[in-house]
Amino acid sequence: MTTYFDVIVVGGGPGGSSAAYFLTQQGLSVLLLERKSLPRYKTCAGGVPTSALKIFPFQFDSIIEQYIHWSTFVYKHQSVTQELPPKSLVMVMRDSLDNFLVKRSGAEVMENCPVHRVVQERQNIQVITENGRIFRAKYVIGADGVNSRVGKSLGIRNNAQTGIALEAEIPVKELLLHRFHGHFVIGIGVLKNGYYWIFPKSNHLSVGIGSMYCGVKSLSSILCQSMAKHGICLEKKLLKAYPLPRYHGHRPIQNGRILLVGDAAGLVDPLTGEGIRPAIKSGQLAAEAIACGQIDRYSSRIKATIGYDFFLSKPLASLFYSHQYYGFQLLIRNRYIFRDMMKILNQQHTYRRSLFRLPLYVLAFTRRIPTN
Repeated sequence: MTTYFDVIVVGGGPGGSSAAYFLTQQGLSVLLLERKSLPRYKTCAGGVPTSALKIFPFQFDSIIEQYIHWSTFVYKHQSVTQELPPKSLVMVMRDSLDNFLVKRSGAEVMENCPVHRVVQERQNIQVITENGRIFRAKYVIGADGVNSRVGKSLGIRNNAQTGIALEAEIPVKELLLHRFHGHFVIGIGVLKNGYYWIFPKSNHLSVGIGSMYCGVKSLSSILCQSMAKHGICLEKKLLKAYPLPRYHGHRPIQNGRILLVGDAAGLVDPLTGEGIRPAIKSGQLAAEAIACGQIDRYSSRIKATIGYDFFLSKPLASLFYSHQYYGFQLLIRNRYIFRDMMKILNQQHTYRRSLFRLPLYVLAFTRRIPTN
């Protein structure tokens, strides 16, 4: 027996649940298939620009762990602390965020329902689950992560390159938790093409490290050493690994009436590693393309609104991570550039606009650089 829907969304993360929400708001019937039972733990640093949440007509107060007011960037023995614009960044746990959005999506939800493969027919698309159930829809949205089964079943992103990240949720003493309250830490200069982080949650710290090139063993050692310098002990703590997609603007993100969003489409900022905001945005754009009957424009809209900015972010990331000392001195310590980065995160600015102004910003700080 098969069941028919207007749209089937595979994956209940920010991209999939956002797409489902905006589709049901347009009166379409939506089935959301989630491979696990919700809420389920998802390895993720959990920093979210509040601009990404403002596209929804409801509040997220019940799942916000902390508002972030300050950020500290560390390069070896140097550090700089910058103040963030008020209520511009929040910390969440992904199990809470995903479950919150799925419950408000208005879609019919099936949990513990991993997808085996997707078959695109002339009129409909078959979604076949691992337990043998078959569902049909006119459209399918693949929101099932960097190792997307939807994408692979269609030959999309089979050879996508990924990096790796490690993360742990660490209970700490009240004094240490208080030290990081409303305040995150990013550390550079300890590995190539990546950084470590300390993100505060309501009753613990989320710590992690990510790189596009290092292996798990190297990252684990570097993370433990780095955390020890901050008074955080990771001995015998479980480190969970997850893949980081690399953005490739030339790879397809759709095949006919099947669209990929979020990590499945490789939409992660090459410089910051941020993925939640582009996941939500791509989910919204996929829903709009389907609801308006303009799916042929989906890929071009992604490139125009997200991809082009990431295209500009890639060389900036390559330059920054190849010369981290000068990146720290010229970019991170520069309050003008930091201000622009916060505007980019909150969708008030673009990399294109910032790159045009970058030489002026750097020139203003050049004479302040100490000898390395």
